[in-house]
Amino acid sequence: MSVNLLLCEGGSGSPDVRLLGKLLGGVCMVKPMGGKYGMGNRVKAHRDVLGSNAVSGLLDGDFLPDWQEPQGISPVWTADGGKTSLGWRWERKEIENYLLDPIVVARALGEQSPDPVCYRRALESARDTIAVYQAARIALSASRLRFEELPSSFGPARGKDAHCFPEQLDEVSCRCGIAEIVANHHQMASIPEEDVLNAFQIHLLECRPGGNRYKNYLFGFSGKDLFFALEGWFKESGFAHPNFFREKVLKGIENTTDDIADWLPEWKALQQLVSQT
Repeated sequence: MSVNLLLCEGGSGSPDVRLLGKLLGGVCMVKPMGGKYGMGNRVKAHRDVLGSNAVSGLLDGDFLPDWQEPQGISPVWTADGGKTSLGWRWERKEIENYLLDPIVVARALGEQSPDPVCYRRALESARDTIAVYQAARIALSASRLRFEELPSSFGPARGKDAHCFPEQLDEVSCRCGIAEIVANHHQMASIPEEDVLNAFQIHLLECRPGGNRYKNYLFGFSGKDLFFALEGWFKESGFAHPNFFREKVLKGIENTTDDIADWLPEWKALQQLVSQT
């Protein structure tokens, strides 16, 4: 029995629902449900009405502390100690990671796509720029207490999505950012600053050259952060700003006559999972 309804993060018109609508058109209905918190309960509530096998959910990959190297398939999302399957997670950190992939960019933009060698170099430069900051974000995410949200990003809010991204991305600045986040969080729950900084030191090894997340940065790093680190390159390359580039890629995905499942192994695998579950 196939999934009839897939619940995803984001709102109406979000990149998530637009990409999934193209990928799963004719396979199932896709419905955006806002933020990730409470998504499991929303899946269960829909199942109570429509049947246990008819509804599943899809979450971002997020900054999981036990992150695994890519396998080309969306991991299963479980609850209740692994007893209940609620759907899947994207294998990559978030939807923007896919919209930056050189294969997706080339297919979506066609003749308007940037030179592949220059684009790859720009991506790698962005990776190096945000590597330390990714370790800080992972440490903050791993230090969240259950039911008590701890922000994993800091800095001024940028773009129409108000994504926080700091001006300074070096190790000292990231340590200061961690300390400020933890200090502000004490009013809700006590999280030892030393524990977060120790986690930061551990994750630095993953996020710096030679580390698994560094090597697989289009999976393990934040796509949103990569977009903002590429802001200068976008302007120099005629794409105005990050949101302009993202929108062009999304439009290209929506307008293509291709089955976009053929673009990436994970997209093909997810299409098959949804149709066969």
